[in-house]
Amino acid sequence: MAGSSSGKKPVARRIHKGRVGGCLTVFVIIFILISTLINGCTKKHNLQKQKETSETSVSTTVNDHSSETETKKSEYIIIVDPGHGGEDVGSANGDRLEKVDNLRYASVVYEELLNREGIKPIITRQSNDTYMNNEDRAKFANDAGADLYLALHRNKSDDPTANGLEIWVQQDATVIDDVLGYKLKNELTKVGVQNDRGVQHGYTNDKQNNFQIIEWTDMTACIIELGFISNDEDNRLFDAHYKDYAKAIADAVESLCKEGYLDKVKEPQ
Repeated sequence: MAGSSSGKKPVARRIHKGRVGGCLTVFVIIFILISTLINGCTKKHNLQKQKETSETSVSTTVNDHSSETETKKSEYIIIVDPGHGGEDVGSANGDRLEKVDNLRYASVVYEELLNREGIKPIITRQSNDTYMNNEDRAKFANDAGADLYLALHRNKSDDPTANGLEIWVQQDATVIDDVLGYKLKNELTKVGVQNDRGVQHGYTNDKQNNFQIIEWTDMTACIIELGFISNDEDNRLFDAHYKDYAKAIADAVESLCKEGYLDKVKEPQ
């Protein structure tokens, strides 16, 4: 028969190839295991280095913050400004006048801040008969060498369903402006508001300009619009919680002072 005389030699070669293939397979497996081990060690080493770098960065930040804390002012002057007053009644809803609501909660903010260590509050008016224009208000704050200016207002809209809280800061906001805005917003929303309308920059319908009082003051300044006087539910919340809102504002200001943000300047960074 044609192929029977050489039957054993092909079998021997197949056995040889099988052994070689088996050895190669074992070698590849060992190589993969060694590579995996080496890569694992390298990755562990790199992760350790990253952790050490991160810890060093955090430590440096903490140390830097500690150094800033050591040079903090011993007293911060806070201007509490209830908007409008006198002949300027502000917005109205029937017999309800904004100038009256503004003084209601501003007076409590002032009293709260009087009891906070390292804070000297100054209120711009204590009567609803007192009138000041924005130029007078800015000059008052600048002459006092204030560190922070709080303009306390209530909002209004032709749409009676419009509601909620707004915080306004300068259009070219600094880190300090944003931290102030978000601290105020977060504390006030804890008390409870219908709608968190957020921290706003610039001027209503004109984000390239500022409200006069923010533009003309030399220190960090903001306007708090505590609900809409044109909305019945916002008015109900205001009447029920205006003292709690005032305490929340004082808490946010105290936190800002303690963390050293007011040691920085107003100019955009």
